[in-house]
Amino acid sequence: MVAMSLALIGLVAIQVHWIRNSIALREAQFGQSLDQALVAVSDRLERLEKLEGLRGSMPGQLLGRIGGAAPDSTILLGDDGASPGDDLLEEVLRGLLASDPEVDILQRVDPRLLDSLLHEELRERGVKEEFDHGIFAQDRSPLSLSLSTEGDSLALAESGHRVRLYRNDLAGGEGYLHLHVPDQHRHVLRSMGVLLVLSALFLLAIVAAFVFTVRTIQRQKRLSRIRADLVNNMTHELKTPISTIALACEALKDPSMPRTEEQTAAFVNMIRDESKRLGVLVENVLQSAVLDSGDMRLKPVELDLHAVLRDVVRNTEVQVQRRNGRVTFDPQAEVHHVTGDRIHLTNVFNNLLDNAVKYTDRDPLITVRTDSDTRGITVHITDNGIGIPRQEQDKIFERLYRVSTGDVHNVKGFGLGLSYVRAVVLKHGGRIRLDSEPGRGSTFHITLPFHHVSTDQAPAR
Repeated sequence: MVAMSLALIGLVAIQVHWIRNSIALREAQFGQSLDQALVAVSDRLERLEKLEGLRGSMPGQLLGRIGGAAPDSTILLGDDGASPGDDLLEEVLRGLLASDPEVDILQRVDPRLLDSLLHEELRERGVKEEFDHGIFAQDRSPLSLSLSTEGDSLALAESGHRVRLYRNDLAGGEGYLHLHVPDQHRHVLRSMGVLLVLSALFLLAIVAAFVFTVRTIQRQKRLSRIRADLVNNMTHELKTPISTIALACEALKDPSMPRTEEQTAAFVNMIRDESKRLGVLVENVLQSAVLDSGDMRLKPVELDLHAVLRDVVRNTEVQVQRRNGRVTFDPQAEVHHVTGDRIHLTNVFNNLLDNAVKYTDRDPLITVRTDSDTRGITVHITDNGIGIPRQEQDKIFERLYRVSTGDVHNVKGFGLGLSYVRAVVLKHGGRIRLDSEPGRGSTFHITLPFHHVSTDQAPAR
């Protein structure tokens, strides 16, 4: 478990480091896209201005005439027959390089053209988020701003995405185009959304598998310990009645031992009681085998549940009276006929009453009460035993689980009874619930549905 934990922690750390590096790399690529868009816009603005200036100049008009008409000697040659190419080239270059240092940078930039170029260049690079842009002086003082939201002027001024306008204009005034995307981080995360979601899902799957594995190991370890205790307990439980029966038989067979009718009856009763005890132990083991195989089969018949409960209470009275206790049956259900398996339901109530007798440190007082409604009949079995702590109540129906009995040392069992009880009740479509407090006893509520049985049948049936 330590090795698995360290490996999982290392895997998570590597995954987180990789994701952070991927996000940082994607943000750097996004920033480069913004810078490239700014450079492209600056170059296009400069080319457009030069083109407009060229069209309005004499050399430009001359070039237009040359490009739009067939050349003749009056255009290409001077009066003296010399070529005017050198003078024309000189005039064109002078027009391209000349600029008026007194012209304000804002007068040279059309805001609508600038906005259109920015949208076009950013869209070509996959940036579709809203952005802020503006023209600033060299000291980052604003000259012209275009903000998508209020309050972003400072972020725009401090933005690292900036480019100088008209970079090739050596004599012109300086102006810088700034660009800021408020949702830059969100854009990066959205572009990596599928990758991040898949990474998170795979990581959660690994963590879930790790937790499940650890819990399985712990559960198997606990079950292994419980099984070892079960084997030891079963060995002791089986050896005791066998030894008692063997001693009673030897006493009855020994001719040298004086025997009266009372002694003989006592030995016979001892053999009978221990035989019943062996039968109960074997029945518990068989019930466990049935639960393990999942092959519990019911033979449903129509039952008078009150009659079944009276038989169970009558059989339990002997055991209760030996401990100076009392068991009371209080049938209040108006409708008490259900469809169920007689043997399995009898075993259910026998198990619950047997536990009520065993798990008490005083004279047992047990009440069995019934009531009914339109849906089914409920059996309430209340005792004055040691009770069950709240944190243990969800576990008592697990196989092989036994609650610590504290100072009560005469309690024997395999931890199979209540798991069998729940399995039978659920198989009948019913439910079982427990109310218990330590030191104040327990009450089991078993509800069985009527199924097809009519709800207006008389109690006499």
